[in-house]
Amino acid sequence: FIEEFSIKAKFAYSIDSKGGSGRLIWRYENNQDEIDIFSPFNNQIAKIIYSDKEKKIIDVNGKILSGHDFDHYIQTLFGKNISPDLFRHLITNHVEQIKGLHREENQFNRTTHFYNNEWNIVINAFRTQNKLTIPSKISISQGGFSFNLIVEEIINIAGK
Repeated sequence: FIEEFSIKAKFAYSIDSKGGSGRLIWRYENNQDEIDIFSPFNNQIAKIIYSDKEKKIIDVNGKILSGHDFDHYIQTLFGKNISPDLFRHLITNHVEQIKGLHREENQFNRTTHFYNNEWNIVINAFRTQNKLTIPSKISISQGGFSFNLIVEEIINIAGK
């Protein structure tokens, strides 16, 4: 299992005919996610801080959205309320934490497909560093909504 990580990634999302893309630097340590989000032109547009105790978004102007405002903003931005938990469970190899989804494994006994009547999650590629393997291309879709995350660089990774 991977307990802490820091990665650089690209993302793209679409909701029906609208969408967006960008880059992010995501650090997970001490049970807290810190995600710096950048536009495609590398301008920082927001920082997300997410843990059991706190969830907030700080925009480029310093405005802070937390609690219900956080959930509403994510819902408005993506059309769905996506939590960093899902991606973190995939990256840290804690797939047992992903509840309510069926699973399919590939020939290497790695879970590569999660699905139910609502969500479809596919891991298209993996990346290995220090003998630890993490998903490097993740696609999530539901109806007209899709979100893709591509890990470009593993900056730091700590395992058990």
